[in-house]
Amino acid sequence: MLDQTTSPNMQRAKGRAHLGFVARAGKTTLMDLHQSGCVKAMLPRNHAPVMDGVLINTAGGVTGGDQLQYSATLGDDTTLCLTTQTAERIYQSSSGHGTIKTDFSVGANATFDWIPQETILFNQSALKRNMTVTMDASSSVMLMESIVLGRRAMGETLNSCFLSDQWRVMRSGKMAYADALRISDPNALNTPATLGGNRAFTTLVYIAPDAEARRNQMQQMLNFDDVKTGVSAWNGCLVTRFIARDAQPLRKALIATLTQFRNAPLPRVWHM
Repeated sequence: MLDQTTSPNMQRAKGRAHLGFVARAGKTTLMDLHQSGCVKAMLPRNHAPVMDGVLINTAGGVTGGDQLQYSATLGDDTTLCLTTQTAERIYQSSSGHGTIKTDFSVGANATFDWIPQETILFNQSALKRNMTVTMDASSSVMLMESIVLGRRAMGETLNSCFLSDQWRVMRSGKMAYADALRISDPNALNTPATLGGNRAFTTLVYIAPDAEARRNQMQQMLNFDDVKTGVSAWNGCLVTRFIARDAQPLRKALIATLTQFRNAPLPRVWHM
């Protein structure tokens, strides 16, 4: 007979993917691949000068207790654009929080773009996410995260959720960029001093020897009727913020901006 006083052990998703690359004869070559659990990695063929990598969470989303780990190591003179297959959905948590840990190591004269598709927070979701990057002073790194507080078109409303998002970037052994985001009351983001009723926002960071010199180029690209933007540049970092009423106008703005700024097409999964 079942003990009615005992709570069932809920099945949780765990997964890890690691990719390692080196440069051989002027081309970026995969040297190390590990994938386990619900996380898979793919390297689809493309016709761009930059190799694309795609991370897939086969669990279909993240809820309390789930644990995902992504990591990549880029050797000297390598290039990689890494993204996710689709938006990451953070579902209602019955207990605890989901975790996503991301670690990247970027060698000398390497170029790395981490441009995942958006993270969608559902009501009563809970997520802790940490990203750590170590890079050489000669390398170029682009980092992006987009957050959507429920999908307006689906009638979703967030009354409660929790998000902790921590970024740390070390450049030649010194802290180059740090960002800390914490959301525990989505209703508090409706004021004019915060999101002002908008539901979607993005942080885009470009860290490279030419980052500050490209500030004007970035500003000239940001001409959108339905997306608010802001640009700052300092200490070898170019930081751009996007705020939109919903996910769709934000996505359109990001596709245009990333394609122009990178001077390369986005991975095909961005257009599916």
